[in-house]
Amino acid sequence: MNPALAGAAIRRERLRRDWSQEGLCRGLCSVSYLSKIENGAAGADAQLIAALLGRLGLSAEAEPADAALIERSYEAFFALDSAKGAACLSALREAMPRLERTLLAADAELLEIVLSDGGRPAPDWPERSLGLRQRSLMLLLRGEAGEAWRLSGEPVFALIAGDAEFNRGDYISAADSFGSACRAAAELGRVRVMLSARLMMGNCCSNSGQYEGMERHYRIAERIAADLGDAGALRTIRYNRASTAIELGRAEEGYAYFSALPEPTAMELHKLAAACELLGKREEALAALGRVSAAPREESAVENAVVDEMCAMLRWRLEQPDYLSSAEYGRRLLALFQRLRGELPPGYAGFHLGRVLEWLRANRQYKRALDILKDFPSYYN
Repeated sequence: MNPALAGAAIRRERLRRDWSQEGLCRGLCSVSYLSKIENGAAGADAQLIAALLGRLGLSAEAEPADAALIERSYEAFFALDSAKGAACLSALREAMPRLERTLLAADAELLEIVLSDGGRPAPDWPERSLGLRQRSLMLLLRGEAGEAWRLSGEPVFALIAGDAEFNRGDYISAADSFGSACRAAAELGRVRVMLSARLMMGNCCSNSGQYEGMERHYRIAERIAADLGDAGALRTIRYNRASTAIELGRAEEGYAYFSALPEPTAMELHKLAAACELLGKREEALAALGRVSAAPREESAVENAVVDEMCAMLRWRLEQPDYLSSAEYGRRLLALFQRLRGELPPGYAGFHLGRVLEWLRANRQYKRALDILKDFPSYYN
C-alpha cells in the first residue's frame, strides 16, 4: 500500500462527504496526526490507515480482477492499441463505482481520461502521492508530454510531444521526438507506436519538401502497417505520399494514385482535381469537382467544413482564367488559408501556400508574401 496515496484518498473522500478532520479521526489519532497523513508527511502504519479508510467506506485492497483491469488499461494506452483501449475504457466506466472506493481510484480516473481523449483537465490528486505511471499521466494531462517521456521512458509520450511540435510547425524538434519514440518503441515492442512515429517522421519530411526522406520513412511505416493489417494507416500513408507529390510538382505520381481510387472521399477528389489542374486536364478536374457533393466525407468535422471551399477555389481557377486579377478570389483564398493554418495540421496550409504566394505576387503584395514565408521556412528548401 502507498501511504501517501492512501492519505490523499482519505482527504479527498473526507472533503467530498464534508466531514471535519476531528470527526473522522476521533478515537483513532489526533487531528494533527491525521493532517500529516492526509498531506503525505507521516508514515502511519497500515492498521491506522485501514481504520481511517474503513470509516470512509474505502478499502486499501482491490479485487484481483480490478487490479488486472488497471494493468490492461495501462498497457493498452502505452501500446497505442485503440481496440484494447476502447474495451478497457468501457470496463473502467462500468467498474468505476467500485474502483473509486479503493486505492486504484487515481489510476482509474487518470486512465479513463486519457483513454477517452475527452480533453478534460488533470484531476486534483497531489503529485507527491502518486507513483511513476500516475505522475506521467498527470504530466500528460497538464500538457507536459515531454516531461512525461523523460520521467517514464514510455515512447507514447515522446510521440505525443512530437505531435504537439509538429502542429506548431517545428519539424526539426518533432522529428527528434518521433525518432526517440521510434527507437524506444522498437526496444519495448510497442509496434503501433513505432508505426505512428515512422508515419509522422514521413510527415515531417513531407511538410519540409524532403521527398526522398518522406519516402524512406513511409516505406518502413507501410511495411509495419501491412503486417498489422492496419488499412487506415496504409491509406493515410498513400494519401500523404500522393498529396506531397502534387505539392512538389510531381503531379503524374499524385494523379496515378488518386485517379485509381474506387470510392474517393471528397478530400481525395480535391487532390485528384488539383493533380489534373497541374497536368492541364481541365475537363477531368471539373468532373472530379462535380463528384464532391455525393462523395464520402472525412471523419474530421473541420476537414469537412473546409473541403467545399478548397474545391470552390480550385473551380474558380479552372473556370476564370483571370483569377489572379480578382480581389474576391484573393480575399477568399487568404481567408481559407488562415482557417487552414488555425484549425488543421500545417500540411493543409502548406498545400495551398504556392497559390497564396502566386496571388500576392501578382497583386504586388510582396511584404505580405514575405511575412507568410517567414512561417514556412521549409518552403525555401
